[in-house]
Amino acid sequence: MATYKKISTKIFGGLATRLDDEFKDLKEGLQKSNMGMLHRTYISIMFLTSFLALLVTWSFSFFLFFYLFTEGLAYSLLASFGVGMLSFSLSLGTMYYYPIQKARNRAKSIRNNLPFAINHMSAIASSKVPPYVIFKLLAEFKEYGEVSTEAEKIVRDVDVFGHDISTALKQAMERTPSLEFQEFLSGLASVEETGGNLMDFLDVQAEQAVFDYRQKRKRYLDTLSTYADFYTAVLIAAPLFLVAVLTIMRMVGGEVMGMDIRDAMALGIYVAIPIMNTAFIAFIHFTQPEVA
Repeated sequence: MATYKKISTKIFGGLATRLDDEFKDLKEGLQKSNMGMLHRTYISIMFLTSFLALLVTWSFSFFLFFYLFTEGLAYSLLASFGVGMLSFSLSLGTMYYYPIQKARNRAKSIRNNLPFAINHMSAIASSKVPPYVIFKLLAEFKEYGEVSTEAEKIVRDVDVFGHDISTALKQAMERTPSLEFQEFLSGLASVEETGGNLMDFLDVQAEQAVFDYRQKRKRYLDTLSTYADFYTAVLIAAPLFLVAVLTIMRMVGGEVMGMDIRDAMALGIYVAIPIMNTAFIAFIHFTQPEVA
């Protein structure tokens, strides 16, 4: 991988530097995704990988069109080039949005774990320990997902780079992908700089975070109740009613949209209903909040 980075940077490093201002979203995504890679290096790898995908798919598709399908040379070149450009675009787009999506996933993890992490920090603060010790202990609890990762970085900035805790908190604010965590760190930094009561601050933050989390869960459960009514009406009652109607029609005779009733019933029972149920389950899965 290190060799691949060097080769890609040597070939496309100059282009990556010139396009630095054009890829601001990617730069921000890389910073907040915790991938540990420089912006210039990632763009270079992105272009090299995309061009390799173009060459490989162009060569393979040209072989298929020209030698196996015995198409003409001009058609084979044009068609294979189109396939190669499609592969290039897909590769470029996938690598461009990967860090951005990874940053969003980290933000989601932080958002769902933050109420419990703050509650834990509040419990630790009751023993009158400084913020540095709180984050050091928090970093040891991997159950908090990306919140623990952010805590590790704060501790690293203090231990390795020699920053004071206020500076480490401000740096964490700049790189975190979560707006909620950014606001929490901002308040914590203000308390630390002004000499405020840390325990009182964390108690209030913990109470508010847990309250917000419960409200979000309650709203989702109310929405889920609406989804259940929809599922009962559309995916249970309606198919049963349709099957009953088709059964009666089959006894009488006739067709449905030019199809034999028996075939229409088989299509609905073995294809349409399973697809609709699978789509509904997928919808529920991707819209539900994560459980920390």
